[in-house]
Amino acid sequence: MRKRSRKSMLAPVHRKRGRQRSRPRGRAIAVRGSAALMPVNRAEEGPLLEAAYQAGLLAGAGAMTEEAEALLHESQLQRTFADWCAAHVKKRPDIQAMLRLSRNYTSGYAKGSGRKDNRIPLPLAGSAAAVVCASNEEDTLGKVLQQLERLPLREVIVVLNGCRDQSYLVARKHRIASLLHFPDRLGHDVGRSVGAAMTSADIVLFTDGDVAISAEELAPFIYKVDEGVDAALNDLNPYLPLFGQQDEVTRCKSFLNTVLGHQELGANSLTAVPHALAGRLIADIGVGQLMVPPKAQALALAKGYHFALVKPVDVITANRKRPGNTGAGNAVADLIIGDHAEALHALLSAGWIPPASAGTRVEVALRRNAR
Repeated sequence: MRKRSRKSMLAPVHRKRGRQRSRPRGRAIAVRGSAALMPVNRAEEGPLLEAAYQAGLLAGAGAMTEEAEALLHESQLQRTFADWCAAHVKKRPDIQAMLRLSRNYTSGYAKGSGRKDNRIPLPLAGSAAAVVCASNEEDTLGKVLQQLERLPLREVIVVLNGCRDQSYLVARKHRIASLLHFPDRLGHDVGRSVGAAMTSADIVLFTDGDVAISAEELAPFIYKVDEGVDAALNDLNPYLPLFGQQDEVTRCKSFLNTVLGHQELGANSLTAVPHALAGRLIADIGVGQLMVPPKAQALALAKGYHFALVKPVDVITANRKRPGNTGAGNAVADLIIGDHAEALHALLSAGWIPPASAGTRVEVALRRNAR
């Protein structure tokens, strides 16, 4: 099994999280039923969208000059939109309906204030933060941070992982970014663990500095965890070939989910960004476990935490090609395969017993090749 470089980097940066609530073991909270998350009826949505625009127009007219300089999470736009939703949106809508309401409110707000505004306010019950890992990403890191600034995040932890380019100077231009600079490479995935140790937010969104994902695509992951899910995953299943053409890494991901009794997750895992985790899950399994994403996923699922596939975001095509992550048997593939072996070892060492069989070989084959 290949080892990732872990050194003792958690010691200087790890700190206690803020005030913690007592957390029960197993499923951290009861996930809200589907009745709490409903599409806005189309017949009702038209008037509601117009009402959102008019409310935004009124709020924008009273915006202060310094409002344009405020980060979204502490802005009047975020505050007034959340208040308007609490007063006028009786049932929490699905994310697409919420994005339409947000867009209309912001359009009215921009018109009223006389300033352009493309931010995406969201009525979140908890606080949200993001962790961005970057390794020589000066060409894309600025675009990544621009999109994150459009979301109501209270902080963005940027982990500069052995950068030798201008990534540090690029990140310094963004007020929302708190920088952790490590001159030497920490190793694959270690940066996420280090970044997560620096925030006590209720929701932590993870993404990388090499792929600029739009705020509209990132918002559903935050929103899903805010509604009660413990882990919101990128659904890469639509981009994968049939089982016979899949590589060994994809098969390892599917196998781990299957033996854990979560065939519905397919080949999706915490190895792929974007994904979002509840702070309660991170605190329970331990922030250090995030250094080995399959192990963190296995431990969380075994404890009963609820994972959900949110939406497909194509990070496969956009993924930056490097010498170590291309070709058969490349170093990154070997590392991820070893991570899955480590995940199974951790489960078995803890006395975990696999659930009952998921079905016959024919049933499994039909399910994994379904479209």
